[in-house]
Amino acid sequence: DKEAIKRGTSIYLVDRVIPMLPHKLSNGICSLNPNTDRYTISCIMEIDKHGEVVNHDILPTVIHSSYRMTYNNVNKILDGDQKLQQEYAPAVPLFFLMQELATLLRKVRDERGAIDFDVDEAKVLVDQKGKPTDVVLRKRGASDKIIEEFMLKANETVAQHFKWMDLPFIYRVHEQPKVKKLQQFVNIVKPLGYTIKGSLEHVYPNELNAIIHASKGTDEHVIVSTLLLRCMQKAIYSPTNVGHFGLGSSCYTHFTSPIRRYPDTTVHRLLRTYLFSHDLSSHTIHHNQEKMIFVADNSSAMERASVDCEREVEDMKMAEYMESHIGEEFPGMIPSVMSFGMFVELDNLVEGLVPVRLMDDYFVFDEMRMTLVGERSKVKYTIGERVLIKVVAASK
Repeated sequence: DKEAIKRGTSIYLVDRVIPMLPHKLSNGICSLNPNTDRYTISCIMEIDKHGEVVNHDILPTVIHSSYRMTYNNVNKILDGDQKLQQEYAPAVPLFFLMQELATLLRKVRDERGAIDFDVDEAKVLVDQKGKPTDVVLRKRGASDKIIEEFMLKANETVAQHFKWMDLPFIYRVHEQPKVKKLQQFVNIVKPLGYTIKGSLEHVYPNELNAIIHASKGTDEHVIVSTLLLRCMQKAIYSPTNVGHFGLGSSCYTHFTSPIRRYPDTTVHRLLRTYLFSHDLSSHTIHHNQEKMIFVADNSSAMERASVDCEREVEDMKMAEYMESHIGEEFPGMIPSVMSFGMFVELDNLVEGLVPVRLMDDYFVFDEMRMTLVGERSKVKYTIGERVLIKVVAASK
């Protein structure tokens, strides 16, 4: 437990996982092997045709998996792969029912204003020695979306259960964006024909989601999504529930990954203490009040550290990959412009800097419009523009 709280989370690097719990646990008794009994805590929900949870139970259970499925295989089954449909015949109707339910849950989330950034992610492929061989876009299929919807609903249901009990608990919270950042966002997207209606002081998530939806299918969609994502506050853990802005949810927690995130492990322990052991003594409540402050702060800090670590490893591997492409030309898009140059993102999401000192003019930075303007040539470089670049240097 001391080691797990110190790590706070498992870390996912390019070719390996550094687990929060020891391998003996994470790959042993905690892993869902087929045809094996496993102890679990289950949130069993009854959902009506409007996508509302009308009944739920949180129980200590035993799970017995029939199959070990992969995201890939489930995607193929949903796409009509007959060979796989025959191989997993007893489970196939379930997959289609799951897809139907996930679509309904997604629709309900959309209606209440959850923000759908839908930004592409890169995946660095490496050989056995860790040398990068390719950088590709990570594809999210139907099965990823099913699991995502079910996890969101379970997390929300567990959080709401505790909100009514009014006991010390740990929430996943996300505050609304700062006015200054939203103002900067509006300044950039207004010339593209997008604007936020109403006051920036009390903006609603569905307002921002409407902008993303309006930009879908256009050249500037990636820019609008990326810029909006940059406006957002960081989601953190907190003993106080202030809601989750990005999900458009009044109450949210992390319950679904107790093997790889310490807050989820904590939620499972609280469930056991309060619901299964019925321990609501003043000593327990006081102890948990103190502990939740520490767990929330520590978990938020460790999450930030692990995200930074994952990104740095990815950046380093991307640079190492580009070392073998020096002298080559690639098309790309400008995601951000600074006084010292502009960043260009290639189609495989590798990003590099074009410094102004290497450009054939004196460029002036217009901060309001996030644009570089050539003094002599009057050439303008703006966020969202497509350009052709040449790789001149890369250093891992």
